[in-house]
Amino acid sequence: MSSSVPFTSSEPVSGDAVAAEDRKTLRMLWWLAIAGAVASVVLGVMVLVWPDATLLVGAVFFGAWLLVHGIIRIVQAVMAKAEDGGTRALMGIIGVLFVVAGVICLRNVVVSLLAIATIVGVTWLIGGIVELVSAFGSRYSGGTRVAVGVLGGITVIGGIIVLLWPGMTLLTLVYLTGIWLVVMGIVQFFLVVTTRPAS
Repeated sequence: MSSSVPFTSSEPVSGDAVAAEDRKTLRMLWWLAIAGAVASVVLGVMVLVWPDATLLVGAVFFGAWLLVHGIIRIVQAVMAKAEDGGTRALMGIIGVLFVVAGVICLRNVVVSLLAIATIVGVTWLIGGIVELVSAFGSRYSGGTRVAVGVLGGITVIGGIIVLLWPGMTLLTLVYLTGIWLVVMGIVQFFLVVTTRPAS
């Protein structure tokens, strides 16, 4: 068999097998989303409880958070077959942006406050816009749509504030980041729990 020809089984694949595989994928995506939400809350609480220590390692913490969430977004974009192409493309783009921003933070721990504020502001602004677009799509309805829209609005506002006042003190930025992480994590956790896939 030529290496350029993909392997295809001559045996038909049953509908039950396909459905089981889809359920497995949905469960994995669900647990990934749960992990991301919990990580946001935990990281946010740590930032608020130890702001002074966070000043020294904030870039590392935030870089790691961006990297993890970027990877999660990319995985969701690749595996969320039920979503339309536009939504998956947006998820993939924001995932790549998160990963790039995370790598920048991790490689330049002593980068200036202005650069960090710009990265944070742009990331929040784009992420919030994506959430707002998703809220008005066909995926959500009712209270879930409102929650997603609120999350997107809060994120957009936070991004605009950071971009308009990049010279804010680092401690203020640390507190703002901690509060935003906790709020975002709680809202995301609520959304994930209410959309748990069937076993």
